[in-house]
Amino acid sequence: MKTASFFSYFGPGRISIARFAPRNTPAGFKVYKPLAPGPWFNSVPEDVYRELYFAQLADLDAAAVVGDLLHLAAGAEPILLCYESVKDIATGATYCHRHMVAEWLKRELGIDVPEIEAGHNIA
Repeated sequence: MKTASFFSYFGPGRISIARFAPRNTPAGFKVYKPLAPGPWFNSVPEDVYRELYFAQLADLDAAAVVGDLLHLAAGAEPILLCYESVKDIATGATYCHRHMVAEWLKRELGIDVPEIEAGHNIA
C-alpha cells in the first residue's frame, strides 16, 4: 500500500480517501469514504485537524480498513489518493491526511505506507 496525489498517480489500485475527487480525474479509481476527513476539513488549523482526524481514525478498525482497501484495489496494490502535492507537503506549504493515515497504519499495524514517486505507475 502506498499514498499519492490525484495529480501524480494514474495507475491501477487508485483509491480516493478525499471527500471528493478533483474535476477531470481520470476514471478507474475507487472511493473509500471512511478515510475521508470530516466536514471540518478545510475550516480548522493543522493542530485541530490532526486531533479531529486521528479521533476519527480511532473509531475505525485498522485491520478491517486494510482488508477493505485490498478488496477495493482488486488485486492491484492500493494507492491512497488525496489532493495535496508532494512538493507542497515537503516545503511545508500544506499538510496531508493521506500521510496521517500512513502514520495511523504504522502505529496500529506496523505497516509502512510510503508515498510513491510522482508519475510512477505501479503495475
